[in-house]
Amino acid sequence: MFRPVPMHHVRIALLQDDLTQAGLLLARFGWFAPRQESNNDERLPDQPGEAYRATFLSAQSYLQKITGFLGQRPQPDPDVPDQAPLLQTLRELEQGLRDTWQEYSACAESSRHYAEQLREVQHLKDLLDSYRHLDMDLGMLRRKLRFLHLQTGTIPQENRNRLRQAISMIGYSLTEVSRREGKLHIIIAGLEERANKLQTVLKAADFHPLELPEAFADHPDKVARQLRKREQRILQEQQQLQRDIAQRAAKESNRLAQAAAMLMAASGFIQFGNALQGRGGLARIDGWTPEHRVEELKKALRHGLSGPVVIEHRPPRKEEKPRVPSAMEHPSWLQPFTRLVKNFGTPRYTEIDPTWFFALSFLAMFGMMFGDLGHGALIFLAPLVLRKPLASFAPILMGAGLSSMLFGLLYGSVFGYEHLIPALWIPPLSDPVLMLQVAFLWGVGFISLTSLLTIRNRLAEGNVAAALLDSQGMAGLGLYLGLLATGFFWLRQGGVPDAVAAVPAVALALILIYKWRSHQAAAGERLLVVLIEGFETLMNSISNTLSFLRVAAFGLNHVALAIAVFALANMMDSAGHWITVVLGNLFILLLEGAIVVIQVLRLEYYEGFSRFFRGDGRTFRPMRLSLDNLYE
Repeated sequence: MFRPVPMHHVRIALLQDDLTQAGLLLARFGWFAPRQESNNDERLPDQPGEAYRATFLSAQSYLQKITGFLGQRPQPDPDVPDQAPLLQTLRELEQGLRDTWQEYSACAESSRHYAEQLREVQHLKDLLDSYRHLDMDLGMLRRKLRFLHLQTGTIPQENRNRLRQAISMIGYSLTEVSRREGKLHIIIAGLEERANKLQTVLKAADFHPLELPEAFADHPDKVARQLRKREQRILQEQQQLQRDIAQRAAKESNRLAQAAAMLMAASGFIQFGNALQGRGGLARIDGWTPEHRVEELKKALRHGLSGPVVIEHRPPRKEEKPRVPSAMEHPSWLQPFTRLVKNFGTPRYTEIDPTWFFALSFLAMFGMMFGDLGHGALIFLAPLVLRKPLASFAPILMGAGLSSMLFGLLYGSVFGYEHLIPALWIPPLSDPVLMLQVAFLWGVGFISLTSLLTIRNRLAEGNVAAALLDSQGMAGLGLYLGLLATGFFWLRQGGVPDAVAAVPAVALALILIYKWRSHQAAAGERLLVVLIEGFETLMNSISNTLSFLRVAAFGLNHVALAIAVFALANMMDSAGHWITVVLGNLFILLLEGAIVVIQVLRLEYYEGFSRFFRGDGRTFRPMRLSLDNLYE
């Protein structure tokens, strides 16, 4: 519950002929994770099944292409056969999928061709809009005439008048076709014999010629009708192709599902990865299995394989523990909190699982900072009303709502009103100093607990020196509590007993000595680093605790916002008063609620996890039978 599931290293020795079936059995078992790192054992230099692996990957690729083109995949997971396919069966399946994809690829090429044709027609229709008002044969703009010179193109809009005047002097006229994005689309007409003089003028006006498409060979209205007919013909052919593909897909859906099931049965062997080694006719697989699942694994392999199999298992050795994957088993209501923990990282195998600590402290701090019986009730009911969008967050929202309701009772707050119910403890604004003191003590307890968790994790790793002498170890905890005790006696009594003052001094000395011995550098550089880290340790002891004052600050802020809302509401008439109250409470619920969540996560991640949780562990990823293995 409070640490990852105990693991055993499992070594499986078997015949190479049984490897594919062993892969299916282990994937169906669902609790065996192949070893991730490679093991260069000279006694077993081979990695069996290269042909099987290559054939599987090729068949998988064709299946992905086919289902991707059809826009469908077998749902739900198909029934996987009890026997893994042999290499010859897998090759036949791969060849069938290859042939099917070749047929579909021709359809895909036709589909792309139709899409390109439709884009071309649309482009022509957009271009034709510029010429729709011209009452002329557009083919004349493309043909070279004996006496008449016609040219179409674009110029910057500001050059229109100057160009019109210049070409009129050589007997040419300018006709505007359209305007778009500062460009003027024009047609220039004049005598062919004066065309040479025209080019110099056009160049000075920044004229860019345009070539009309071959389709523009008639009157604009007639060209438009031709384009519509062409578009309708393409659409009909495209729709017929889509109907043919849909009909074929319906006929082949069962065959594709069977192919997926066959590949899933073969996928277990592929998931072995570097954990598989062999020589001659023998093979060996190394991996990790939860301790309480080992006997079940033995039973599955011994009953499911036709050949002999030897299974050895043991707890992880000390040097292996950094590489052991972490499997965390939590009840369903705790799973959303697990996802938030994984945003920071995965615990090492030897570390405390922080999920329970995170869940309880998150809910407690949210309630302290957002204590209101009415708002908490709305948060609690939200996932019950909006089930689909909030289903995955339901445990967090309902837990946060209950915590907010509990502290709302303690504060005597209902939708910001503090006179509707009596406070079981105190209204926050009646004694803000007490609220700050409670938040301070909460921070002291939070930091002290995280320090104890750090010490436990270091001891579990076998790093006794760091557990006792580091700034995050026993010496750091002694320094922190000693500074607090020193401050307490100085504020209350005006003086500090020598025994109390000695605690932080001795603790700091031990930390500095440990850091001095930990660094390997020249004496001057080492001294500078140690002094800086010692100063940082002292400052962090103060600043980290003060960070928890925001717990009280947001509790007070919640009441202050409610007072502001009521002040505005009291300035309105009866209807306006209640509209302001409702909208104001909605504003507080959404905006302040979101800010409080962010602040709580910040305290959890930076003041909690950063102390005791490295987050660089390996996630337990067992072999599984799933369609996701085929489409990843």
